[in-house]
This record gives sequence, C-alpha cells and structure tokens, in this order.
Amino acid sequence: MKRFLIFSFLGFLTGTAFADKLTIKNTVGANSDDVGEYDLFTNQKETDISGKTTETSTFAFGDRFQIDLESDTLNGRFRLETLFHNTSTTYDGEKVDSEDAVPNLIFVPSGFLHFSPVQQFGLIVGNNFYKYFAIKSAYLSASDDTTKYGRLLTDSLGEDRYFSSGNIGIYSNGFAGGLTSNWNFGSDDQIYIKMAGGATMYPDEDEFEKAVDFGLNAGLTNLFDLGFTAHDITEDDRKFGAFAGYTGNENLILNAGFYYNFTDSDYLPEECVTRSDEYEFKKQSTKYALGFSGGYNFSEKGFGIYGDVISGLTNEYIGKIKYYDSDGNLIDTKITTIIRGATIVKYKNGKAKRTDGFTHEGIPLFASLRLNYRFSDSIEGDFNFKVRTLMNADDTTWITLYPKIKIDLPQKKGTINAGLRFDMNAARYDGLSGFSIPLSYTYKFKKKF
Repeated sequence: MKRFLIFSFLGFLTGTAFADKLTIKNTVGANSDDVGEYDLFTNQKETDISGKTTETSTFAFGDRFQIDLESDTLNGRFRLETLFHNTSTTYDGEKVDSEDAVPNLIFVPSGFLHFSPVQQFGLIVGNNFYKYFAIKSAYLSASDDTTKYGRLLTDSLGEDRYFSSGNIGIYSNGFAGGLTSNWNFGSDDQIYIKMAGGATMYPDEDEFEKAVDFGLNAGLTNLFDLGFTAHDITEDDRKFGAFAGYTGNENLILNAGFYYNFTDSDYLPEECVTRSDEYEFKKQSTKYALGFSGGYNFSEKGFGIYGDVISGLTNEYIGKIKYYDSDGNLIDTKITTIIRGATIVKYKNGKAKRTDGFTHEGIPLFASLRLNYRFSDSIEGDFNFKVRTLMNADDTTWITLYPKIKIDLPQKKGTINAGLRFDMNAARYDGLSGFSIPLSYTYKFKKKF
C-alpha cells in the first residue's frame, strides 16, 4: 500500500512537468459536502423499540489538498484528505464506547492520470476518477451532483477499507484502470461520442476482488445528451443506468434516468429510515428505479429553482440468502431478488435456520428541492429540502433542511462555505433527530504555462 502511494505520487509529479495548466486547491474545515464525511459538529439521536435514546455527538476537522493538471495529452488529479474526528455516545443518559469505531485520524489518498496521445484514444489509471467521465444528463440539479451510475468509469467496489494502527488509519477503495475513447463529428464538432471501459481491483487476503465497468455517452451539442453505464457487469448484482437530457437552453435543466439494481444510499433511503432489519439489508436499495431532475436559472434575477425525484418502481430489491453447514459455518451466499416485507430465510443444510420478518414494505423514494439566490457578486445562498421515505410505510420518513451560504472573499482570497443542517427522522426519533454545522474555507491557485 505504501509503495502504491509513493509511486502514484511520484508519477503524478512527473506528469506536472507536461501540464499546460496547474490548479492547486485546498479546503480546510469539516463539511460533508466537500471535506470528508463529517460536519464540524454533528449531534444525532435515535430511539430503540423500548423507547430509550442513543445520542451521538461528533466533532470533526479536516483538510483536503488537491492538485489538478491539464494539457492536450495528459490530465490528472492528486488529492489527499486528512480528517480528525472525535465521537462520544450516550445510551439512556450513560456514556458508552463503540467497539466498531473507525480510527480518529484518517488519511484518504486518491487520484488518477489520463494519458491521451490522440483525442480518440486514451489510458486512465488511478483509484478514484471522480466525475471526470460523467454523463451530462445524469446530473441531479437539486443535489448538485452526479450519481455513480452516471459515470462511465468509477471505483466500483466502493467499500470502506481501512489500514489502521490504533487511532490512525489509511482509507483506500482499490485500484482501477481503463481505456477511453472520444470522438467529434459534424460542423463545429457538434456531434460527440465518448466511451470508456475498465476494471477495479482490490487485494482481499489471498485473492483479488474485481469489478468491470463500461459506459457510453453521445449527443448533439445544444440539443440533447444520452448515456448508458454498466457497473460490476460480471457480478449477479450488476448495475445499469440509462440517461437522457435536453441541452438546448443553458438556463434550463431537463434530465431523466433509469436505474437497475440501484444501491446508492446517497439518494434512495439509507438505513436511517428503518431500525428493524439486519445490517446487510438495511440499505434501502431497489431493483428498478426511475429519476427526473429539472430546474431553471433566472440569471438576470440571480435566482434559481431546482428539483430531483428518484423512486423505486416496485417493492423488489437486491438482498442475500446465506447457507450454512451443520457446524454453523457459512458455505455460500447468493444474491437474489427479495420482496420488501417478505420473510428472509437463511438455510442450514437445506432447512431454514432463521427467519427475519421485514416490517417495511414500501417503495423507496427520494425528493429534493434547492432554491438558489445570488445576493451579490460575492455572496450566494442555497436552501435545500430533502425527503427520503418508503411510500406506503408508516414512520419511515427522513427530512433534511439545509440552509447554507457561500462567500467569496475580496481579492480572490478564498471562499467560505457555512450552513446549518437539520434532520427529522420519524423512524428513529420523534422530532428533531439531528443537527450539524458544516463549515469550510477553500483557497485556489491557478497557473498557466
């Protein structure tokens, strides 16, 4: 692991010698939007079936250092996130220690290099491709993000892997490589076709875990955009995404997407909407999902309104059935379609070992609204409203209210992002279940050669 980090960084530094444009960006603070996975301060409450309350408070502070290089033949990014967090938990008023706590100090190195000697063909390597090959019509305007299903290449494994020693840990999500192709046709090159395919690998004990991705993006500039992705295509729980969008008006966003085996907890309800299922089934994934995103920027008035909706189409989702031998040892795990609300059977020598009844039968739904207003050339505000729920299921709604502000400091001295995040979770707590304070400062330096 250490050798990989050293050689990757040296390779990136070598690449900077061929850069036409170099951007250095540093963000300090704690803001789960752009620094790590925590806000500066977070407080969450949840109740169990007996009515007792668990309260968790987290203080976090981090730094994200990033270098981007751009040239005709070589593009890349190196990012190092450093995050410190301290968490305290009480249960029914008494302090408890978590046996599964992650290290207090975490280092997250990531990046990629894309070498394209000619426009039509390229080679990309790294452990995170971010949104470098993202389909335009997969953009969610209210979330201001693109799902991984909308990226031609991604770190498919996407698992939290920590190499830790005591309270210090290094996080990695594998290593990926792939081939890319980019074509333009017609007058002014208004017709475009982009393709990419690759694989993610990760050493796991005596073998390599692997995932294979493929994606295609095509469109007509200033008219429409189309895209298709296939992730983990060699596995039983392979994931597909298909997207279409209208691009004829720069102020208007109209996008639609279809998802197969949707398991992205950033959008469909997370485990926070239910507390009765076992951990491996908590993520409210769905077999089929449909999404829409739209918005309009009234640029002359400095005002914009945006909305996203992603919904499951049935109460089916992807789950696991485990098989055990007579000694209780796990011998096989099968990924299969499971009906939400049905009974999950775990087999032991062909007979049921245990059953788990699912109380929540609803169809997962995510909806988001974002209002944006520019007060001046240097001050911009957002108001975000998000709902995660299971339709037709009682007490499964998670609501987030998030007003925030972005301030550009004079003389290009950086940008401050701050806000207040409020969570109301009917499944886990009656009333305000969460409160956090995101705060970060970003400074950017650009150099052209």
